[in-house]
Amino acid sequence: MVPDPFVGNTFVLPETECTDARRLFFRRMNEIQAFLFITKHSFDICKEKYGEVIIPTLPSKANTPIKVEMNSGNFIVMPAARIIEMATNGINLLTRQALVMFYGSFETYLFQLFEKSFPSVNITENILDKSIDILMRGKWDGKFCKMNEIFTIDYKAGDLINQFNNFEMDFEGEKHKNPLNYLDKIAQVRHKIVHASSILENDKMIFINMNIFHGFFGFFFLLTDYVDNLFVKRFGYTRQRLKPNEA
Repeated sequence: MVPDPFVGNTFVLPETECTDARRLFFRRMNEIQAFLFITKHSFDICKEKYGEVIIPTLPSKANTPIKVEMNSGNFIVMPAARIIEMATNGINLLTRQALVMFYGSFETYLFQLFEKSFPSVNITENILDKSIDILMRGKWDGKFCKMNEIFTIDYKAGDLINQFNNFEMDFEGEKHKNPLNYLDKIAQVRHKIVHASSILENDKMIFINMNIFHGFFGFFFLLTDYVDNLFVKRFGYTRQRLKPNEA
């Protein structure tokens, strides 16, 4: 980590070597992170403005119907109190979807590497199906083993674990030493968000803390660095040195 370029009292990810796939991964992550924080900021402003300025002037106060209209003419109508409620609780919906996007962005990164690499191992047909076959079944150690079997990229579980020395992988209070076990945990939560309407168990909704996403970014920074190195050593792909926030 290096001092941030703005105020200098926090830290940002350092310059790093990137294939095109990794550069695009950072660009997507920056977009998701910015969307997450700007939307949270907008929620806070909306809640404050409605609570302190708008609602006190309405004829029925918090029960006054509010029409929210799009440029297309489509609209919804709700009590003013509902807007306050959504600005307060909407962050939970937002963070759940951000986790899905973070996870999906990593899978997209791998898809792009696979697409580029399959012809080099004499596979030129059904590339999408073969990529799905690697990524959509089983746990992540098995997926990496399958990647190694197809692309002979010299994946070693011990090397990957060493990549994460001194990096704390804590998800929902559970600490992990193996990054792929940590990734499996994220995958399980992502599955419940997508396929179980965000219900964890006993009708309890999944809660994702906003503070977890900087750690996610650091985790995927290290993981994509490891994967990038494997594919570069195997296939000789060129990389450029860049700052992740400028991808």
